[in-house]
Order: sequence, then structure tokens, then C-alpha cells
Amino acid sequence: MTGLAPKSQDRVIAEIRANIVFETMVGSVLTAAAASGVLYFLIGIGARAASGQVSLGGAGAALFDAISFTFLFFLAGFAASLAIGIPLYRTLEKAKIRKLWPYVAAAFSVSLVILAIAGLLPSYEAPARLLFLAPGVGAALLFGRKMQRFWRAAAQADQTAPSVIRLH
Repeated sequence: MTGLAPKSQDRVIAEIRANIVFETMVGSVLTAAAASGVLYFLIGIGARAASGQVSLGGAGAALFDAISFTFLFFLAGFAASLAIGIPLYRTLEKAKIRKLWPYVAAAFSVSLVILAIAGLLPSYEAPARLLFLAPGVGAALLFGRKMQRFWRAAAQADQTAPSVIRLH
């Protein structure tokens, strides 16, 4: 890569950073999907136990519901990471804004839109649907936790960047 011009090197570095961010987003979504699937299963079993309807078929139905929820959440999170997360990262990185709140706000908004499309928005009649917002926000919080060291390193690199890179 010694033959690349400085501007070309900057583009390559930006693409590498975007790939790292995408992998971090997908890893966070996968972790949040798995955790929410387990919780969805436990809530399903708990609801059946509270109503006195615990059976092998009920446990199988709860497991199938949890697997379906996990799969759908992962697909939605993956698509949101690709369609919204990476462009958001690029925009924020150009402005040198390395904060968590834009990602949490985006995850909350995407979760609301998906729930609206599915007809499952939280309401006074169904306040428990608020729990459907937790996996997206949780994935964003986990992403922010994983990105803290990258944001600190980028801020430090911005402060110590030399004013002249090449003289030829």
C-alpha cells in the first residue's frame, strides 16, 4: 500500500473502520437476540406456569416462540445495522461525534417502527409490549460499551495527529 496517495489511504482506513463497526454492531445484535430469546422463553414458561398450563407441548410452543422471536430480531437488527447503523456511524465519524445516544435513539426508533408495522405498539391495553423495545436498545448499549475503547483511541489519534504527513 506504499503506492497509495494519502487521500486513498484515508478512504481505505475509513472502510476498515466501518467494517469493524459493522462487525461490532452485528455481534451486539446477535448477543442481544440470544439474551432476549432466552428471556422470551422464560417469560413464556412463566406465563404458562402462572396459569397452570405447564406441559411438554406448552414448553415446546414457548421454545418455538422464543426461537422465532430471536430469529426475527436478529434479521431486523442485521438489516438495521446495515441500512441505518453504518450510515449513522459514517455521518457521526465525519463530525467526530463519538457518543452512544445517537445509536440508542436510532435503535429505539427502529424498534418502534418495526413494532408499528407488526401492529404491536405498546399501549395502555398492552403495556407489556414495552419489553419488545428492550432488545434493540440493549443491542445499542452493548455496541456502545464495545466501542468505547475505539472511540477513545480515535479521539487520542485526533489529538496527536501530525500536521504534516508527507513532504514529497
